Amino acid sequence: MNGGWEINVSGNTTHYRKKLYDAYGNHVGTIGICKPTKQTGKKKKAALYSFKQVSSQVLAAKTSGKAAQVSTSIRMKIGLLRKQLKNGDYDEEEILRAILHAEMVQRACDKKKKNLKTEERAERGIESEEEMPLEPEETIDEEASEEEIKELEQEEFEALMEKLEMAAEDMMEMAEETAELDEDLDEMAEALSGSMTPEDLEQLKVKHRSDEARDILKADLKYLKALFDRLQSEKENARKASFAGGFDSGVSLSLGGLDMPVTTTSSQSMPVETGGSFDATV
Repeated sequence: MNGGWEINVSGNTTHYRKKLYDAYGNHVGTIGICKPTKQTGKKKKAALYSFKQVSSQVLAAKTSGKAAQVSTSIRMKIGLLRKQLKNGDYDEEEILRAILHAEMVQRACDKKKKNLKTEERAERGIESEEEMPLEPEETIDEEASEEEIKELEQEEFEALMEKLEMAAEDMMEMAEETAELDEDLDEMAEALSGSMTPEDLEQLKVKHRSDEARDILKADLKYLKALFDRLQSEKENARKASFAGGFDSGVSLSLGGLDMPVTTTSSQSMPVETGGSFDATV
């Protein structure tokens, strides 16, 4: 109760109601007013996060060492965002959106770090092969070679073939378990063996950069979609509040059980804080 007014908040509308009495104390009617409720809640702070900056840092990394630094930086950002989430002063939905993006980009960064390490090994192998002097070809004694082949017993040859077949089967099983791991191992083995040519290396770099850019783009699009959905939701809520406010505001007067229109003048003000005043002549 406030100055004889009954106050009731329902959704986004505040209702004020007061009984009217005549000079003899008899109840003669009721007057009411309803107005949109003023929002007095504390506004949440914006998240200290720039998705463009985080994504750009990963894309700009040119060495495995730089990619490792970027990954560490993103990990620190995620830790800061989690502290902001616990603080309670920041927009929770915005913080969660930023954490999801940062985690996706960090995984892409770790993948780029691994890819760059493979490329760097291949580059070292190519450089060492180019610097290595050519050795003279050895002359082969064809007669001696034929004698050595004849001396090889059939049992030993069959045992050797069996071992090779078992090794091939094991490799096929590993490839079936995870194609992606097998592909990574092949790339790394080729880089370490030094058999990769400069052309092969360039093709590998193009493939790696394409995969990494796709992962970053996926994270960015997911972040932007969540941001767009949030803005659309806020816009729709504002529209509904404006629509409801136009119909929820008004003054009503009931005398002797009959609802009557209210004429506003400047003679008598409603003694309650409603963001305005009204006068009713009875």
